[in-house]
Amino acid sequence: MVRNDKRKLYEALTRKNYFPNQKETIGELPPCLDTRQFTPEVCEALAALPDSRIRRKSGYDLVEYKATRYNNVPRILSLVHPKAYAFLAKHIHDNWANIKKIQESKHSQIKPEHRNDGRIMVMNYESPIIQKRRYNQASFSKKFLVKADIANCFNSIYTHAIPWAIVGITDAKQNDSNELWYNKLDLFQRKAKRGETQGIPIGPATSSFIVELILQEVDQKLISNSFYFERYVDDYLFYCDSYEQAQSVIIILGRELAAFKLTLNLNKTIITELPSANEDGWILELLGSLPNRFHNSEGNEQKFSAAEAMTFINRAVVINKATPDGSVLKYAIQLIVPHIDELSSNDLLSVVLNLSWHYPILIPYISQLIDKHKIDPYFYEYQLNQIIIENAKQHRSDGMAWPLYILKQNEITPSKEAIQAVMDSKDCVSITILHSILDDKQCILDFAQKILGDNYQMDSYWLLLYQLYFFNDLQNNPYDDEVFVVLKNYRVNFIPDEQQTEAEIEANRITVATIFDMILSSDVNPAETL
Repeated sequence: MVRNDKRKLYEALTRKNYFPNQKETIGELPPCLDTRQFTPEVCEALAALPDSRIRRKSGYDLVEYKATRYNNVPRILSLVHPKAYAFLAKHIHDNWANIKKIQESKHSQIKPEHRNDGRIMVMNYESPIIQKRRYNQASFSKKFLVKADIANCFNSIYTHAIPWAIVGITDAKQNDSNELWYNKLDLFQRKAKRGETQGIPIGPATSSFIVELILQEVDQKLISNSFYFERYVDDYLFYCDSYEQAQSVIIILGRELAAFKLTLNLNKTIITELPSANEDGWILELLGSLPNRFHNSEGNEQKFSAAEAMTFINRAVVINKATPDGSVLKYAIQLIVPHIDELSSNDLLSVVLNLSWHYPILIPYISQLIDKHKIDPYFYEYQLNQIIIENAKQHRSDGMAWPLYILKQNEITPSKEAIQAVMDSKDCVSITILHSILDDKQCILDFAQKILGDNYQMDSYWLLLYQLYFFNDLQNNPYDDEVFVVLKNYRVNFIPDEQQTEAEIEANRITVATIFDMILSSDVNPAETL
C-alpha cells in the first residue's frame, strides 16, 4: 500500500499538480497547458543533472501568470522552472514518510488527498449543504464566531521556517547542515524562486504542502489552548464560548503566526456574535433571485428562458456593485450556465462576453457555453479579439490566455491587432499559446531573440523558450545546461496533442504494475487501489 501511495504522490506532483491546477472545476490555466508528459521518470532525469556553480548560488527564476480575481486585482501564480521543480518534487517524494502527516489533520479542511483525477491538492470547499451541516454542528452552544485571515500567506512564507516547523526552532538553528532532509527542503524551495528566503510560488502542490507543514504546527498550539476551530488553507474559523475567548483567540493566533514570521490580516479578522447566517448576504440574495421553480427538487432539470437568464444576470450585476468583497458575477454565472437551453445560449453568451470585457474571471464560462452549444464563431470572434487587446493593456495573463485558448479550440486565428497586443504585453504564457496557433511565428522568434543571454530573464520565459526549442523554431539549446535537452529527449510538450509519449506509456505501465503487485501480495480490493 505504501508503494502505491508514493507512486500516486509522484504522479500527482509531476503530471497533475505541477502547474497551477488546484481548482475544483475550471482550472487556473487554460486546459491546453498540460504537464501530463512531465512524468516521474522525467523528474528523476532532471534531478540527476548537476547544477552549475552559478545555479547553486542563484537558483532559478519562474514564469509569472497574473490571474485576475473577482475584484480585478491580479494574483500572481507561478510556473516553476522544471529543473528547480524536479529537485523539489523528488525530495518531497523521497521523504514522504516524514511529510505525509499533513494528510491527517482534523482541523485543516483542505489538505493533500489522492483523487480519482490523479491530483493530490485541490481547493475543495465542500458542497453548500455539507458546509451548512458542519457550521450548525460546530456553532452549537457557541456565542461568538471569529474569522481570521493570514496576510498574503504564500508570499510571506519564510523558507527557513520550514525546518522550524518540522523539528522546532532551537533544533533547526543548531542543526543547519544542508545534508539534513528538512534543510534540503528549505534549500530546494529557495532554489525554485531565485534563491530567495521570502515567499514561495503560488500554484504547485509543493507550495501547498509547505504551507500545511507550517500552519499545522500553528494549529497544534491552538489545540493546546483548547480552541475549537477549522482552517481552510490560510483562513481560520473559531467557535467561541465568550467574547473574551474570541479576543484571546486573535491574540494567541497572532503570536503563534509571528513565531513563523507570518501576520494576521486585521482587515479580514472579525468577531461576530452568534447566531449568524453561515452564508454571505449576497449569496442569499442571489439564490432568492432564482425563479421559484428552481427551489423545487424537480426544478434542477428545468431550463432558464432567455428573459429569465438575463433578468437573473442583471440582478447579479446590481448586487455585484453593492458587494465589493464577493465573487458575485462568477457565482451567478456558475449557477445559470448548466440550466441554459439551446434557444437561450446565444443571448447568454452575449451577456457573458459583455461582462467578461470588464471581469476576465468570467472568460472560462465563454468556453463552456461555446463547447456545450456549438455556437457559431460569428457570435464571439470579434469580441474575443477585443477582450485580448484590452487585457493586454492591463497585463492580465488570464484575460489573454483564455480567449486565445478558445480561439485555438475553434481553429480561429487571432486578429493582427490582437496578436500585436499579446506580443506587446510580453506575457510568457499568452505568447506561448499564441505560438501554438500561428503558422507564421516570426514575431515570436524575433521576441525570443531579445530575451536570450541572461539566465534570470530566460528563466522568466522558460516555457516559451522550451516550446520553441521543442518544435525546432530555436535550433540551439538557449541554456548552457541540459535541462531542455532532457525534456525534448523525453518528448515533453507542455501544450500536448492527444498522442501519448513513450514516457507517458512507461509511467502508466509502472502505475498499473505497482497496483498489480499490491493485489498479488495482499488482500487489497482492486477497486480501492485505482
